Formats: sequence, C-alpha cells, structure tokens
Amino acid sequence: MRKLSVLIIVFALSVCFLAGCGSESNDGPKCADILNSIKESTDDGFDTVYSYDDKTYQDNFSHMYGLTWDMIDDGGIIYTEKGGLADEISLVHLKESGDISLAKDKFTARISERRNQFSGYKPEEVYKLDNAVVMVQGDYVALIIGEDPASLEVEVRNAITNLNKTE
Repeated sequence: MRKLSVLIIVFALSVCFLAGCGSESNDGPKCADILNSIKESTDDGFDTVYSYDDKTYQDNFSHMYGLTWDMIDDGGIIYTEKGGLADEISLVHLKESGDISLAKDKFTARISERRNQFSGYKPEEVYKLDNAVVMVQGDYVALIIGEDPASLEVEVRNAITNLNKTE
C-alpha cells in the first residue's frame, strides 16, 4: 500500500512538472497581430510584416538584432517595402524577463548601425534614427523608428493592451 501511495505521489508530481514546462510560451497577444494592428491604424506607410513564423524573419533575426533565436518565443517586424526609409517597428516577446536589458541594448545598437548606414546612403532619414525609441511593456521589447516615434509607441502599447483584453 505504501509503495502505491509513493507511486501516485511521484506520478502526480511528474504531471505537475510536465504541465509547468509549457508555461514558457507567450500568454499575451501575438507580435504579428500587434504589428498588423499598427499597420491598419497608422498612415505611416508601413506595408510589410514579417513574423516569428516566417522563414525570412527566422533566417535574419540573429543577424539583424544580435539576439539569439532561443531568447524569444515571438517576434516580428513591420516596415515600408519600397525601401529608402528608415521606418521600422521591430517587436519581440522574450522568454525570460532577465533578457530585457540585453534586448534593449541590442535594439539600441541596431539604431546606431542603421544611423551609420543611412548617414552615407540617405542622410535625410537620419533624424528618424536620432529620435528612435526602444520601449518595454511586460516581456515585449520594441524598436520604433518613424516620423513620430512617440505616437507609434502609444500605438504599440495600446495594441498590446487592447489585443491582450480580447484573448
């Protein structure tokens, strides 16, 4: 009888442990939904969204941001496909809150890298990079580059909050 009780307890603990393993996933709104909401609600000319599930995003993520793929459980980017514009919103959802500082640093480094690229290529876009914003909301970190990054930041925050309520 005692062996049966121990076996039941071990089984129950195993089930609880395995159920807890799935808790790493993002419980908030999907980054693609947030970015598509921004695309629909702004007149900033954003027309292309790549998300976590897109092979192009997966292939370029680490190179673009200097973060490793295993740090995130969701992400995406929205920009103007016609090119020549610095405008971009990059959004990631981190698996671990402890990685927020690193993600902020890497997004800030991306701003500097893009500033260097645009200063020689299209200097009239550099002011957007000079005013770029890196924001944090929960485990989401966003890089926001555009005509009015403060307004875009409000849009991103509202989308995260509002889409979270509908799930």
